[in-house]
Amino acid sequence: MEVIAATRGARLSALAVWILAPLLAACSGPPIPTQPSVAVVFSPTVVSLEAEAGSGDGQVIQRSRASGGQTVHVGPGEHRLWTFDVRAVRVPYALSVTYSNGKEGPNEVIGVTVDGMPVSSFQNRDSGDSTEGWNVFVTDPAGTSTLGPGSHTLMLEVTGGDGCVEIDVVTLRPGEAVM
Repeated sequence: MEVIAATRGARLSALAVWILAPLLAACSGPPIPTQPSVAVVFSPTVVSLEAEAGSGDGQVIQRSRASGGQTVHVGPGEHRLWTFDVRAVRVPYALSVTYSNGKEGPNEVIGVTVDGMPVSSFQNRDSGDSTEGWNVFVTDPAGTSTLGPGSHTLMLEVTGGDGCVEIDVVTLRPGEAVM
């Protein structure tokens, strides 16, 4: 009885190999054509560039009311530079600069360039008195720049005035897509 069962088991194993071998070979052959990939379109998002994360001139200052708790003190003839990526479709971005400036004499002019192209320049405002004013922040519009996917640079350059402005954050807010 045991010999007959063993023989039947061997025949079944041989039959299974005979049936499964072509199926396995068919499954391991060239891949079946796939459907085209779905294109991924990234939605534009707000870009915030903290002053202390940039490079260039200026001294990092601790300010309790600043975004991230720090600003960068930038004087006439100095600049601050950021490199950032945009993954979305080509859209215009409205730029704004948040800063502090005490009340001690003539105000500075802040020039804004994106990818080496001038975007705007504006005269900063006093944000408060000569003591507490450095920990009070104002935000001014700084022009519009249309950006597509890829790496970009933004630079702020300070000229004139009585000696300095403290940059907190530069914000880029997306607008409508440009076709």
